[in-house]
Amino acid sequence: MARKRNTGTEAKIKAAFTQLLKEKGFDAMTVSDIARIAGINRGTFYMHYMDKYDLRQQLLDNAIFDLRRILTSNVGAPVPLPAPGQHASVLDVIAPQATLQALLYIRADAAFFDAISQSGQNLKMYNDTKETLKHVLEERAKALSIHPSLGSIPPEYSGEIVVSGVTSIIWMWVKRGFKESPEEITKYIEISKRLSPMALMR
Repeated sequence: MARKRNTGTEAKIKAAFTQLLKEKGFDAMTVSDIARIAGINRGTFYMHYMDKYDLRQQLLDNAIFDLRRILTSNVGAPVPLPAPGQHASVLDVIAPQATLQALLYIRADAAFFDAISQSGQNLKMYNDTKETLKHVLEERAKALSIHPSLGSIPPEYSGEIVVSGVTSIIWMWVKRGFKESPEEITKYIEISKRLSPMALMR
């Protein structure tokens, strides 16, 4: 569960964790390492976190909480209509502007997301991001009283197909070092909404 964050001490702890995750990896880092780089004592660390595992979990939870908040911020907005000749997509319930804002958030915290993507924590973050997208998709569709699907594929499966594809695009962007702009990635995601994997490979 994400909680309110102290923007001073906890920001220093997060920066130290991020640095050590890239330099030493999670298993090798210690609370003493984190405290030393953050410029605090161990007692101060333990005022905020139980141990390094609690720190990692809270950082991941906070990131997912923020992404979910961004993606649901426009829950009352109308669903955009597809262009002429195109079919509606299961992800049309998430507006391009919400996707862009989520990508801007990720890039603004590039050091943390890059460290996570290069460490053993990347699979958990990937899965959490995918589950967040799926949850937002379901919530938004329910709020708008629509039942999105991909052709004859039931919503449960079509949702899984699409959110997996979108999550993979985002995670590839992170692992490539944010080479493209958030606007470009948003465009790729919008294109991928309406193309099958086979069509994308042509």
